[in-house]
Amino acid sequence: MNGLQRFCQVFVNGLLILAFLTAYPAAAGMPTPWELDREATPRYAETVAWCEALAAASPQVTFTYFGDSPQGRALPLVVWDRDGLANPASCRAAGRLVLLIEACIHAGESCGKDAGMTLVRDLAAAADGPTGITILFIPIFNVDGHERFGPYNRINQNGPREMGWRVTAQNLDLNRDFVKADAPEMQAWLRLWNAWQPHFFIDIHSTDGADFQYPLTYGVELHGNLDANLTQWLRACIGTLETDLAAAGYPLAPYVVFREWHDPRSGLQTWVSGPRFSQGYAAVRNRPALLVEAHMLKPYPVRVEATRALLDRTLAYLAAEQDALRALVAAADHRAASPAFRAEPLVLAWQAGEESEPFTFLGVEYAERRSEISGGDYFVYHADRPQTFVVQHYNRPVASASARLPEAYLVPPQWTTVLERLALHGVRIARLREDAKLAVRTWRFGNVRWETRPVQGRHLASFDAEPVTVTAVFPAGTAVIDLAQPAARLIAHALEPAAPDALVRWGFFDAVMTRTEYVESYVIEQIMQEMTAADPVLLDELAEHKASDAAFAGNPWAIRYWFYERTPYYDQQAFLYPVGCLDERAVVDSLRVNEILTQP
Repeated sequence: MNGLQRFCQVFVNGLLILAFLTAYPAAAGMPTPWELDREATPRYAETVAWCEALAAASPQVTFTYFGDSPQGRALPLVVWDRDGLANPASCRAAGRLVLLIEACIHAGESCGKDAGMTLVRDLAAAADGPTGITILFIPIFNVDGHERFGPYNRINQNGPREMGWRVTAQNLDLNRDFVKADAPEMQAWLRLWNAWQPHFFIDIHSTDGADFQYPLTYGVELHGNLDANLTQWLRACIGTLETDLAAAGYPLAPYVVFREWHDPRSGLQTWVSGPRFSQGYAAVRNRPALLVEAHMLKPYPVRVEATRALLDRTLAYLAAEQDALRALVAAADHRAASPAFRAEPLVLAWQAGEESEPFTFLGVEYAERRSEISGGDYFVYHADRPQTFVVQHYNRPVASASARLPEAYLVPPQWTTVLERLALHGVRIARLREDAKLAVRTWRFGNVRWETRPVQGRHLASFDAEPVTVTAVFPAGTAVIDLAQPAARLIAHALEPAAPDALVRWGFFDAVMTRTEYVESYVIEQIMQEMTAADPVLLDELAEHKASDAAFAGNPWAIRYWFYERTPYYDQQAFLYPVGCLDERAVVDSLRVNEILTQP
C-alpha cells in the first residue's frame, strides 16, 4: 500500500471510528454492522473502522495489520487478550494459549467475519472473559476479493444481499496456496503464523453442495496426517462440540461429501486434507484445526448465529483444555524433530477406503428429475420436509504414497525461490561453508506430463520418479535442511516428489525437466557404429526395445537419442531432481555449516 492509499484509508476509517465512538462510547454498546442489518455484511472500510473503534473503546483489544494485498489493501488483524497482551513475545512469556480465527479466505463466505466481530466485542465487554487465552482474529483474509463486492458472486448461496468474490485479485484461491505460497497475502499469513505459532486454528467458510438440516458442517484431520496424540485430543474436542451444539439447536456433522454427487443415499465420504488446504497445513505444522462450513442454503442470520455458537463452545473447550493442549502441542513439535519420527515411513497421500460405518444423516426430502432443456438428471430438495437417512460413512482413508525420510535434505543455492518458500514456512535452513562431495539419494524423472489447463496459475506436473544414488559436489551455500526440527512434516511434503503438494509438482523445478543439449545425426550415427562394434549386446537391447515399442522402432531420431543417452556426452543432470537426501546422521553432523537462517 503506497503512502497516499494509506493516508486515504486512515482518513476514511477515522471518520467512521469517530461516528462509532460518538454513538457507542463503550464496547458493550457497539453493535456490529451485521447486527444493524442482519441481511447484509459490511464492506472492507466499514469492517476495519468498526474494529479500530472497538480497539479504541477497549484495552483488551488491539487492532493492527499483518501485510498488504496486491491491490494495496492492508490485511486486518484483531488481537483480544483479557490483559491486553498484543505481541507474540509477551503472550509466550505469559504462557498464553493462542487461538487463530480466520474469516473470508473465500471472501464471498462472510459469516465468519460477522460472527467473529460479535465474539471479540462481547469478550471485550465482559468482566469475566477467559484467562490464559489470546485470540487472533482475521476478519477478512482475502481483502481484494472481498471488495469485488456484488449480489451475484455466490450463485448457490442464500444471502447476504451482497458479498465478496472467492479468489484474490490475482485470481488465486488462498485455500489452495498454503504450501506453494504464491500469493502475497499467503506469504504475509505465513509470517503471522510463524511469529505467533498458534495452538489451535479455526478457518470459517460457507459450503456448496446438497441441501440438508445441518446449519454447520466441519472438517478435522483425524485420519493420519496429524500427530497421533493431538488427533486423539481433537477427536474428543469435536465429539464435545457435536453434543453441545446439538443441545443448543445447531446439529453439527462432518463436512458433507457424498460418494455420488448430491445423492445422500450413496453414503458420506471423508478424506484426508492435503497441506495446500488450511486444516491440512495446520496438521503438518503439528496443530489441530477446525474447518467450519456454514450451510449456504440456510438464511444468512442463521449461518452467522450458528457460527457464533460454534465459536463460543470451541472457546469454552479450549479454556478448559488449555494446559493439556499446550503440552500436547509442545510434545508434538518435539516428536516431529526426534529420530523416532524419521525412523518410520511418512504417509504423504491418501485415497478413499472401502470400510464404512452407519451414520444417521439429517437430510431433507428430495427427488431426482430429468431436465427437458439439458437432458441431464438433477435433484430437487424440499427444505421444509426434513427426513432422516441412515447411510454408510466411508471414513477410513488408506495410504496411497509414503516416503522414507532422510536425516537432511540438500538444496543447491541456485534454487532461490524454493529456499525462500521454505523459509517462509519457518523452516530452519543452514548453509554449507565450503564445497562438499557427497553421495546422496535422489530421483530421476521420466514420463513427465503437465496439466494442459492451469491450476492456481501453475501447470501441475506428474511424472515417474526412479530412485537413484549419485555422488556430486554440492557448492558452498547449499542449503542443509535438517529434519531434526518441528517443521519436519511440512518439509517432507514440500520436498518429497511423491507428495501431492510437493514443490516439484507445483512447477518450482520445471527447469530440470528437459534436455538442453542436442546431437547432429551425422555425429551420432558414427558414434552408434562405434558403440555397437565395441559392445554388440547393445544391438540385442535395441531389438528388444523396438519389439516392445512400435512407435520407437519406426522413429530414427528416437533410436539415435536412445544411443545418445548412453554416451558420456549426454547431460547427466537432465531430469535429475537437484534435491539430495542424506540418510546418515553422522554425515549431517560432520558438515561445516554457517549459522542457521530463519525466514526472511
